[in-house]
Amino acid sequence: MKKIIVIGVILIGIVGFLNSDKIKDALFGSDLPEPTSIAFEKQMPLFSYNWNLIGTSGTMISFVEYMNRDVIINYWSPNVPESVEELKVWSKLYEDYKNDVFFIFVTNDSQADVNKFLKDTGYLFPFYYSGSSPLKSIILDKAPKTYLITKKGRIVVDHAGAANWNSDDFRKVLDGVIKKKD
Repeated sequence: MKKIIVIGVILIGIVGFLNSDKIKDALFGSDLPEPTSIAFEKQMPLFSYNWNLIGTSGTMISFVEYMNRDVIINYWSPNVPESVEELKVWSKLYEDYKNDVFFIFVTNDSQADVNKFLKDTGYLFPFYYSGSSPLKSIILDKAPKTYLITKKGRIVVDHAGAANWNSDDFRKVLDGVIKKKD
């Protein structure tokens, strides 16, 4: 009987260790900082949507196609631990909002690095490479960097560094942007 209990405790310990990130997230949420939105009077508008993106399969899209949609742009890198860490948080938000918001996860890393990362992690976000210079209002200098742009072209969030994008506060901001008609 003692052997069964000991084996059970060991198995529970192993399962807990292997799933420690999932358990931590379920119990405590993310320890990443909260992103903040920009006050309306300080929000910068996009003056141009002229930006070409190349998908991981080689398909080209133009940002112009998403002019009247709410968009999240996340500049990331598989070689920046902070950027990789926040992708776990993005996966939860993406699943809930992928039909309401157009997500662009853009990188300048090599296709080999990105493909290996995607194969190893199984993430299914819409990943892109910049096919032309980014918009003047969008500065993709250091990953991670994130923007939330409204369907009217206003930059509501401009955040450098990793953040808890799945937080209740950010979800409220995102819900407000989605509901807004103008």
